[in-house]
Amino acid sequence: MSDTTVIHGPPTGASPVGPTGPTERPRGRGMLTGALVGGLVGALVTGGLFLAFDEGGDTTTIVRSSTPDVVSRPATEVAGQESDIAAIISKAEPAIVAITTGDGPGSGNGGAGTGFVLTADGYVVTNNHVIEGATNIEVAFTAGDLEPADIVGHDPSTDLAVLKVERTGLSTIEIGDSEAAQVGDEVVAIGNALALEGGLTVTRGIISGTNRTVETNVGGSLLGMMQTDAAINPGNSGGPLLDASGRVIGINTAIANPASAQNVGFAIPISKAQPIIEDLRLGRAAAFLGVTTDTVTPALARERDLSVDAGALVVEVTSGTPADDVGIESGDVIVEIGGEAIAGSGDVPTAIRSHRPGDAVKVVVNRNGERIELDATLTERPEAG
Repeated sequence: MSDTTVIHGPPTGASPVGPTGPTERPRGRGMLTGALVGGLVGALVTGGLFLAFDEGGDTTTIVRSSTPDVVSRPATEVAGQESDIAAIISKAEPAIVAITTGDGPGSGNGGAGTGFVLTADGYVVTNNHVIEGATNIEVAFTAGDLEPADIVGHDPSTDLAVLKVERTGLSTIEIGDSEAAQVGDEVVAIGNALALEGGLTVTRGIISGTNRTVETNVGGSLLGMMQTDAAINPGNSGGPLLDASGRVIGINTAIANPASAQNVGFAIPISKAQPIIEDLRLGRAAAFLGVTTDTVTPALARERDLSVDAGALVVEVTSGTPADDVGIESGDVIVEIGGEAIAGSGDVPTAIRSHRPGDAVKVVVNRNGERIELDATLTERPEAG
């Protein structure tokens, strides 16, 4: 796998689960499970992180569904904004949908997740792991009506997907700015938690951290994630994380194993997701460079005797890719792409995503203390295989 990262950091006591591909994975890395209901969560590993998708697996997690008493708390002042949970629900909930795949959770042939309506003519955003491999997909609106949905586009590398239902005049959800979000800001998560009867579940919390890089229990890495203590459960995958004004600032995706952690959930920041979602909605291919990188930290700089203290260390260059064609080498440190500074490995796919296949992009690397400028012509990202 290329245009991906290798992650260094303090061990969490969990071992990686699933294939690692050609990148080297640090030992002791924590795992995520997707917030789908079921199978993924039904096979929890000790001390890990999981994608939050419900395939009907056993769980002892208890949540409250969104009933009036849940939203009758007094408003509080957070980050200069008055939070009114009832108003947030009223504003956002009509655009949030429950997603069922196959025969649904517990069937052994399907699962359940969440999504939200992006456009009035029926485009719906969710996680890739909610719909990956699904033979049939059904969307349930809060009014109770059901619609079949087709996959317009999906990207396993970023765990995002766009669906389409044949409806018009749908309620949509307002998109916020995750770049403006700060640790301590209040957030609300709404989703199809545990696929409970009676409607969507609402939970409340704060942003606990930003720019997290985590590995999932299906062998991939999620970059630049937002951490929250708002309860995220199996079935929440693909649902919105809302700010105090009811705007989407994240897409709920993964949770820590409840056996080893409490209230540790992760969401894809919406500002990072938006260009990918738009590419998927319009059927545009993503641009591709062809490198696997690791964030340069002071410790890594000392260990590898690097001449820079920030950037993305090239761990691997995939043969026959734009990076290979222009001579990028393992051991180079990427410090700039297309005029954008690269502070860490997570900045590499973000910078590449801002361009189109066929674009000529200047890639600046530091090689043994020498600054080298290379002109790479990006190609289409190959299908994951």
